[in-house]
Amino acid sequence: MSDFNAYTAGLDMDFLRDLFRRNGRMMHFQKGDIFAGGSKRLRYWGLVVSGIFKYVMPDYEGERHVVGFVFDNDMVGDFLATVKQRPVRAEIIAASDAEVMVCDTSVVYDFLTSNTAFLRTITENLFSQAYDQYLELHLKSPKDRYVALLKRCPDILQKITLREMASYLQVTPTHLSRIRKELTFGS
Repeated sequence: MSDFNAYTAGLDMDFLRDLFRRNGRMMHFQKGDIFAGGSKRLRYWGLVVSGIFKYVMPDYEGERHVVGFVFDNDMVGDFLATVKQRPVRAEIIAASDAEVMVCDTSVVYDFLTSNTAFLRTITENLFSQAYDQYLELHLKSPKDRYVALLKRCPDILQKITLREMASYLQVTPTHLSRIRKELTFGS
């Protein structure tokens, strides 16, 4: 699932992973456990050894939407909350049982602020990924977004539920079922 969070492409993540191994500790999260959120400061970042996390935000009516995922061998945390030293806005929830090497946020903050080239690159990559997602939301149909996601991450449906996928694509589960039926059986 390395193609899902493309902002890490082109970055030397080995140094950051080593930082976690040197300064972190292993934690287990059960499906549904909260990693971070609730408008609190981020206590730690994690390197996901195994498992999946989802980022969930309520809309203006209180309905919860999946706005992101983190899979094996990726970092789980909140970049802006760390750099800006502000509370986490999204709730980060284990979408499956997970093993995570966690490291105190202050260690990650110190690393980011002392490695300005890395900080700049990750900031640019995050902006690029967010901007691309924003444009796709407005320029592509839900069907086209679904197909593009499957091309980028072919095994994603083995990792997340259809309800989570629908929420992430900003469609109802019923609409996603229609899209899947159309793609499988034709119009």
